[in-house]
Amino acid sequence: MLVNTKRLQDKMDAENLDGIVAATLPNVLYLADFTSLALSGFPYEGQCYAIFTRDSIENPTIVTSTVEMDQMLDGHARDVVRFGTFYREDLFESGHLSADEQWLYDNSVLSTVVDTPLEALIAALRKLGLQDKRVGIDELGLLDGYFEAVVEKLPHATFSKASSLLRWVRKVKTETEIARLRKSAMMTEQAIRAAAAIAHEGVTEYELAREFERSIVGQGGRPQFTMIRFGRNAVAGQRLPGRTMLAKGDTIWFDVGATYGGYWSDIARIFCLGEPTERTKNLYSALLEGEIVGIAETKVGMTGAELFNITMEATRKAGHTAYRRHHVGHGIGAEVYEAPILRPSSQEIIEAGAVINIETPYYEFGLGALHVEDPYVVRADGNHELLTTLGRELHVIPF
Repeated sequence: MLVNTKRLQDKMDAENLDGIVAATLPNVLYLADFTSLALSGFPYEGQCYAIFTRDSIENPTIVTSTVEMDQMLDGHARDVVRFGTFYREDLFESGHLSADEQWLYDNSVLSTVVDTPLEALIAALRKLGLQDKRVGIDELGLLDGYFEAVVEKLPHATFSKASSLLRWVRKVKTETEIARLRKSAMMTEQAIRAAAAIAHEGVTEYELAREFERSIVGQGGRPQFTMIRFGRNAVAGQRLPGRTMLAKGDTIWFDVGATYGGYWSDIARIFCLGEPTERTKNLYSALLEGEIVGIAETKVGMTGAELFNITMEATRKAGHTAYRRHHVGHGIGAEVYEAPILRPSSQEIIEAGAVINIETPYYEFGLGALHVEDPYVVRADGNHELLTTLGRELHVIPF
């Protein structure tokens, strides 16, 4: 299971909640293990909810449109309240449906349907006996006015906002989540290798980016961002990879990410066509030392700000004395940026089981960018688990 049942139950007890409505893409994925096309493809009007009581966390009731009900077959939840019209014709001979087809027929053709997501949400809350209970709602996923409408329609219930609660719960990962993050990182590393393998004088950023994305798709993942820039171009790294051709002495900046089963990777590496300059080597060595020390010095119970300070100090001590940075990493999971953010103001506590993406990027006009970034699992005994295997040195491509 993706969901950390005990952590969620304990939080519900602490907040005195009888039920919760998950309504955002990562939270529905977390509870129901499918990626809602309504939430990902229709961000202004798509609605899909996973609703559960304290004792039904692992078997939530899904509220979704009739058209999207087939997606439930990719997850584990089977209890559903549907809304809206979609036609799946039943011109078949009896007895010729598979088990999945029969479930879909029973639930998207024969079952009761209501018109709107709001009606379906209220019906599901009643179905679960939450019409007079204390319910947290993932408010960031609701259409404008829905929260107030639910409060009005169910006046005997008490509703509170729960988006931050669910994000807090997701900070500590289950082993199933870690396995997906490990797989996502592995695919991304392999795609970096594939792109680097075609690096030669005259190849373009665009060609390397396409090779990276082909590799991700070929491994069963989804490319999410592909920032690959040559030399000085990397100072504007978030621009699209262009037609700049690789030349001897150029660095190749990879800051790339993908998803596998809804879980993210975010990895950075530097390659160089031929030997880099001494200054580039020295700067990169300091950045890498900052990351290495940051991982090694991570302790359960410290704040994001404390780990930020450790990483920054190590980078400066290693020789990059003027290094400046607004953050040096973030949690990662069903979202690419999760708590804690490693920045000077962060009072978020680092917990065992969190997965942190630590990074020490450096951008300079005329130079470009130098960058190393890796995810690791925070373990209580201090033996933190790095989820990447691709060497973190400055990679030199023979020329």
